[in-house]
Amino acid sequence: SDRMDLDTLARSRQLEKRMSEEMRQLELEFEERKRAAEEKQKAENFWRGDTSGDQLVLGKKDRGWPFQVDGQEGPLGWMLGNLWNAGLFCIFLIFELLRQNMQHEPAFDSSSDDDEEEVRVVPITSYNWLTDFPSREALESFHKHHVQNVTRDLPCTCEFVESFVDDLIEACRVLSRREAHPQLEDCLGIGAAFEKWGTLHETQKFDILVPIIPPQGTMFVLEMRDPALGRRCGCVLVESECVCKREKLLGDVLCLVHHHRDHSALVGKSNSSIKAALCTGSHLDVYKTVQWFRNMVGNAWALVAHKYDFKLSLPLSTTCCKLRLDYRSGRFLSIRLVLGVQREDTLVYLVSQAPDQEQVTSVDWPESFAACEHLFLKLVGRFAPENTCHLKCLQIILSLRDLQSLPQGASRPILTSYHFKTALMHLLLRLPLTDWQHDMLSQRLQDILWFLGRGLQQRSLHHFLIGNTFLPLTIPIPKTFRNAEPVNLFQHLVLNPMAHSQAVEEFHNLLAQVKALPCSSLAGAR
Repeated sequence: SDRMDLDTLARSRQLEKRMSEEMRQLELEFEERKRAAEEKQKAENFWRGDTSGDQLVLGKKDRGWPFQVDGQEGPLGWMLGNLWNAGLFCIFLIFELLRQNMQHEPAFDSSSDDDEEEVRVVPITSYNWLTDFPSREALESFHKHHVQNVTRDLPCTCEFVESFVDDLIEACRVLSRREAHPQLEDCLGIGAAFEKWGTLHETQKFDILVPIIPPQGTMFVLEMRDPALGRRCGCVLVESECVCKREKLLGDVLCLVHHHRDHSALVGKSNSSIKAALCTGSHLDVYKTVQWFRNMVGNAWALVAHKYDFKLSLPLSTTCCKLRLDYRSGRFLSIRLVLGVQREDTLVYLVSQAPDQEQVTSVDWPESFAACEHLFLKLVGRFAPENTCHLKCLQIILSLRDLQSLPQGASRPILTSYHFKTALMHLLLRLPLTDWQHDMLSQRLQDILWFLGRGLQQRSLHHFLIGNTFLPLTIPIPKTFRNAEPVNLFQHLVLNPMAHSQAVEEFHNLLAQVKALPCSSLAGAR
């Protein structure tokens, strides 16, 4: 019979009620997904450089890195788009099943795995060589006693150092106002101390980048060396330039003022003056420019010394201007002022200081990415949740590395702070920022060690800024960098098996120290 008894009718009403509740739940889930997709789209527009509209809402602390926006809705999206038809179809199906005396009604599963469209990188930490890893409590204890206590005053010291150098730079500008020499721009603190991942060794060392620009009537032309020939360097060619805007815009119209015989002679005299004092041939000489800057800083100190209660000395250096601040209490600070020439309209500079004391000629200015990396970590701090552990992970690793001795026969370590920092920055792009909360300290520390360990095994660690397709567009780098071939920071390990063996031994020693942290932290606590 097609007629239903009372029990069947009661069951059908219960099913109808259950279906209504599940449909409401699906609507809420759909709205939440839609809202999340809109927020991700806003974040992606920001990283691509679109700051129009209400992009400031991205300052909320629960954002991840928005690299992909879902482009497919899937079966669940189709059903929600046709909610009414799907509901009628389900009810009709239920009644058909009841009419055929089906005893068990199928339940609607609203959490199908096929509906998950968001792509995420799952952190891989379950490896044999990472077993018996210390707990978060042990890591926190080590950080508190070996890092936090010795770097507590570091932010205030960094603020003072930048303020003091700004004062010196302003005095230098007063002294060089009438000289035909490079002009100094506002300084920028770079390196571990100013990026807030400094350890005990960085509490008394501070690096400051001082950009220089050519004087009026002169221009700097950067001649980049082919990276295939070795270290990324460039030369700074000094040439004369007409400062008339009309001639710059029209090109084929000569400026009668600046091309006048007397003015041309004046510009030529200014150009020859800087070439004679600071150049080798027609290229800016690193050693001569640093010596000129060092002399100017010494004269500037005489103008501002009355404001401070410490003694300033200028230790000799050929590639940077070193400052030593000695206080009456016996405390001292070491500051390095590194000159830099900006490359195009980016944050990449050709600097006077070569990293790792590599040998370069006096006209070679090494390429530096410190300002770009500083900006990246600053943006991470803005968008990440409160009290994240990314900088704490790096501090723990570097503090343990500083405590270990070098392998026998080694003169200097192969694994530098920059290698660990590069691994961290790569993982900050590959993992959502919400995965770096403070309770994930142990897992993220394992991820960094695994990432670097895999790089050592494969002898490959890509440069963070060159050839990185994940890099946000808001980081100003030369256009050629984004489509360039990735640069392998471990290329020297491929060419030198002995260096690779030492690097592997350093890594294993570091890993052993990490696993022994519970004992170390207890010893530090006593």
